[in-house]
Amino acid sequence: MTKVTLIFPPATDPRGPHLALPSLTAWLRQCGIEVVQLDLDIEGLHALLRTDRLDEAIQRLRSGVGTHVDPGLRTALLRLSEGLAERVKDALATIHDPLGFFNANDFNAARDTLDTAVAVISSAAPVMLSYSLDPIRYDVHGYNPQRLRDLLQVSASPQSNLFHDFWEEEVLPRVDAGNPALVGISLANRQQLVPGLCLARRLKERGHFVVLGGTLISKFADDLARRPELFEVFADGVVVFEGETALMELIGQLEGGRDFSRVPNFRYLEKGVVHATTTHVEDVDALPTPDFAGLPLGDYLVPHPVLPVLSGKSCYYSRCRFCDIPHINRVSRRRYRRRSPEKVVADVRRLEERFGARHFVITDESLSPESLCTLAEAFGPDLGRYSFTGYARLEPGFTPDACRRIAAMGMRKLFFGLESAAQRTLDHMHKGTRVSAVPSILRACREAGIDFHLFSMIGLPEEDEASARETLAFFLDQREVIDHPGNSFDIHRFGLDVRARYFADREQLGLHVDPEALRRELVLSLTPDEWRNTRGLSQERIGELLEEFNFELGRAYVRHHNGPRPIWPPFEEHSVLYGDHFRKRPFPYATMLPVDGKGARCFLRLSPACVRQGSGRVVTVTSYWSTADLPAPLYRSFADPRARTVRELVSECVAARPDQLAHAEPVVRELVMDLVGKGLLQIELADEDVCAPITLPGPAGASP
Repeated sequence: MTKVTLIFPPATDPRGPHLALPSLTAWLRQCGIEVVQLDLDIEGLHALLRTDRLDEAIQRLRSGVGTHVDPGLRTALLRLSEGLAERVKDALATIHDPLGFFNANDFNAARDTLDTAVAVISSAAPVMLSYSLDPIRYDVHGYNPQRLRDLLQVSASPQSNLFHDFWEEEVLPRVDAGNPALVGISLANRQQLVPGLCLARRLKERGHFVVLGGTLISKFADDLARRPELFEVFADGVVVFEGETALMELIGQLEGGRDFSRVPNFRYLEKGVVHATTTHVEDVDALPTPDFAGLPLGDYLVPHPVLPVLSGKSCYYSRCRFCDIPHINRVSRRRYRRRSPEKVVADVRRLEERFGARHFVITDESLSPESLCTLAEAFGPDLGRYSFTGYARLEPGFTPDACRRIAAMGMRKLFFGLESAAQRTLDHMHKGTRVSAVPSILRACREAGIDFHLFSMIGLPEEDEASARETLAFFLDQREVIDHPGNSFDIHRFGLDVRARYFADREQLGLHVDPEALRRELVLSLTPDEWRNTRGLSQERIGELLEEFNFELGRAYVRHHNGPRPIWPPFEEHSVLYGDHFRKRPFPYATMLPVDGKGARCFLRLSPACVRQGSGRVVTVTSYWSTADLPAPLYRSFADPRARTVRELVSECVAARPDQLAHAEPVVRELVMDLVGKGLLQIELADEDVCAPITLPGPAGASP
């Protein structure tokens, strides 16, 4: 039987498996191919976090390696490295614990501990590099992954690859032993480029037939003809766009005449020339249920499996000028290819039967309210048995009735692209959204029990400061409906993607692009210093506004969003689990002291992810995010495990700091808020009347 190995390389935040490998695996296995699928993202993270490897990194950091790291961060990491290996074990145990995971304070401390460990490992590397889970990052200082010559250099340096030892000692021998006909490497995001190509190079050097594929590499489909070096060093071939039919034909050619011109969606090097074959578009309704067998489902950073499923490919709207999806969609005559609702339901049921999964991420670029309502009907007697999250547009079709039906299906959170709250900016980007309709859509979601995330950005072409401020005003004006622990939002800097319509129209829009930036062979998007908006906000002003906006929003949403990250985990896999768990339970975690006058009690504790130093008059408390010096009496007050009212807490704090007697309660509230915002202190509410779910009144039976 023919054997194939499929690999998903680092670096992402491994909360669950990516859909690419299981989709290809299912197709190949039904065709009689033996497939080994390796998620080296989650395997690689666990390998780095092993006690021996983590201890080695700590010793290197203490011995003086990592002097390139910011001195303040280096000092904090050295403090946090004490007992770190044991804290990592406890953190992973918390994340995998079906009860501990849903203690938001314990969960966030566990994530802080993992962030600390990854920062220590990254800082202790022999070269300056940055690897992190949040934000997802893998960068090697001095090398630009969008420049091919840099990729050729960095991939030849084992010191630039944090996973080198793991691969050499465990992964490569495992692949060799399987003797596959080909090894496929799926690249889904730009952070995988350096680790993925390092791995591809080593596999090719060992004589394997290496094929690259995935969303990231497909963006360069038109450029690969000019990149023979990529094939000479990293790959024997590249599959662009969809890979099911392409891989089956490629396997047949490897076993037969090796006529690669017959392989669709394929790029290959022959006699120094890169050849491109015909484009093939899959029938999404004919694809089998993804097959996750062989992946370490128990190792992902969740206590229960959260699996991806496909409802349709690409975006049904596909007209936004800032987005590169319209460029990718051009391979099909149909803008959006839907899988029948009956097939999606069958997929979900099959995945529960085989892998025990009842929580799912629908991976479509955008889900319409109509398609979700149709899908809800297709579940029939299983309505409400499963939980989902997915991405959607702010369509008027999300009416109260539609949201109730979608919630009854088990939709726990929708991720919406608000982008801007200025109508003229939305019209400029061809978003097709009416700002006036958004509040009613959000309220309909809230009343039905569907959480939501709102993406937004400032600094778009020709956008002025007044328009940017309308976005801030929207979040402040709509606080009543948005301010729920399960909801989340962001305002970030607009990035200019070279495959978006805005880039194509750059001259008409007055965008000045550094010509040198466009000489990179694998350019994806431009950094802020590589382009200038001559008719809009400067990059410097955007930075100032973001700092101001984030401060204002932090104060406005202080109940649940005052901290390095929202207290309710916002990411897809985590939020669907939290949304399901707390659907009918109180959420007793907060990031500010209770404000009611009923003597509500709360617990305070210093985060378990912190380390403490000093036993005299001052105790230094350090987290991954910050450091604070606390007077010893104040430290003891915060370390007291008893539930206390705000009045009792104020009395203790005033005793610790008598100079703050005047206006004591506001001062204590501000102090607690500051320490929580630095990731040092945690709050848990103790009374049921305070802990009740924060929801708007809605019709009876709105949630299943």
